[in-house]
Amino acid sequence: MQPLRSYPIQRKLRLVILATCTAALCVASSALFALQYFRFQRDYRLDIESRAQLFSGVIAKMLADRALVKTSDVLEVLDKDPRIVGAFLEPASGGASVAHGNPSAAVKGLARRGPGFYRAEGELIYVTEIRTATESIGTMVLMTDYRSQAIKLHGLYASILVIVLASSFLVAVVVSSRLERVIAGPIQALADTARNIAAERDYSLRARKEADDEVGACAEAFNTMLDQIQNRERELEHEIAERIRAEAELQRVHQQLMDASRHAGMAEVATGVLHNVGNVLNSVNVSATLIAEKLGSARAANLARAVRLICEHQGSLADFLIRDPKGHLLPGYLKDATEQLATERGAMMAEMLLLIRHLEHIKDIVARQQSYARVSGVIEALPLEELIEDALRINNAALDRHRITVVREFQPVPAAAVDKHKVLQILVNLIRNAKYAIDEGEDLERTLTVRLKASGDGRAVIEVCDTGIGIPAENLTRIFSHGFTTRKDGHGFGLHSAALAASQMGGTLTAFSPGPGCGAIFTLDLPIAGVQASANRAEEIEPVPAAMIA
Repeated sequence: MQPLRSYPIQRKLRLVILATCTAALCVASSALFALQYFRFQRDYRLDIESRAQLFSGVIAKMLADRALVKTSDVLEVLDKDPRIVGAFLEPASGGASVAHGNPSAAVKGLARRGPGFYRAEGELIYVTEIRTATESIGTMVLMTDYRSQAIKLHGLYASILVIVLASSFLVAVVVSSRLERVIAGPIQALADTARNIAAERDYSLRARKEADDEVGACAEAFNTMLDQIQNRERELEHEIAERIRAEAELQRVHQQLMDASRHAGMAEVATGVLHNVGNVLNSVNVSATLIAEKLGSARAANLARAVRLICEHQGSLADFLIRDPKGHLLPGYLKDATEQLATERGAMMAEMLLLIRHLEHIKDIVARQQSYARVSGVIEALPLEELIEDALRINNAALDRHRITVVREFQPVPAAAVDKHKVLQILVNLIRNAKYAIDEGEDLERTLTVRLKASGDGRAVIEVCDTGIGIPAENLTRIFSHGFTTRKDGHGFGLHSAALAASQMGGTLTAFSPGPGCGAIFTLDLPIAGVQASANRAEEIEPVPAAMIA
């Protein structure tokens, strides 16, 4: 442990002790001085007053006998009293006054002011009346040496005060040094320990207990606190290590989830592509079946038999055609077969053209899906009419197969600030759901209406309206929940993913239905380009469908 240093508390303690002792002695000395000074004034006045009464009695008797010379002699006797430096006697009858010690005019004037003590020229003057038994015969004024006496007394008291203060200062120094070792020493040691711990961050150090007093109790509490801090530090180190391991594990799991989400998103995209391609493949299958049926018809086999008959009677073909009953029927048959083959060829060519269109449609679906994936995640200013037409073209085969009439009601709308891929994902999902709803209601009107309009608050609105089976009121708040579906083969991801995608672009997706059998209206609200959207933070990465993330 480092040696004790002079801390402010030591200086403060020393100064407090010195100031306290000095102040106490000064107060006591001042009180004693004031008491002695009061007693000096009182005794001095009483002594002068008694002497004045003594001399006034003698002088009164002399004045009554008209012995002025003797009165002067009496005044000279006052020289023997060291406290009286002069006197003045003024008879009441108006006779000649007697003075001793050269009193000034101011002192003489005090004889007319009446008995009592006065101050003149820095001295204490006492005026007394000289009376006989029956009348006042004069006034006597005594001049005292009060100032010199007071100066001597002040010097004496000042010397005593200096001696007392010096003695008290020495005593206070000795006492403060002792108290410094007894009181400030343990406190300094505790402060040194705390300073070393703070500087070295070594919580194994402990404060030394000097005595079983309050400071010792403070040292014990300080050591107990250090024990708790040391234990807590070990616990924190363990917790930090555990947290680091947990964060590493969380990062690993998060990366796995990101990979899984990416794969799920890719699977969702692939599912959408396969679904759209599957709708077209149904038509391809129908066309291929029809072509196969045409090719397998009996007309081609009978024509081959007719050709074989001609080859068998090649040498007598004319006789065979004229006389043989079979030969007689052969020209008519060849005519009918030729006409039938031409008809079948035209039908097969039409089916082949339709098959080619279906295959081109499949290629278009794949190409469009790839083009949208390349720009996914980027917010662009795009015309919504083109996006709606692309979504209708992707679902065109399914709509045609189910004989659904598409009605377009487009109003002029500025370009919208959207993610091209997400809008197409939402629209394809809404159109496909509308197709299912219309197909389930076989006796209902089979019409799909797509509206595009602008709202008054700088938003673009797309409405997908169907005449399908409608939505019960209790399901209107549930259809956007993850996993909720009313179809037997549904997975409940589509509308949930669409709602999340709309929210990420700063838009909303809502649904309304008057009730079962009355159709439904799905409304997609999107921000127009140039209007501040609440979500404008896309990244140049491959998209992950929101349904998979949720």
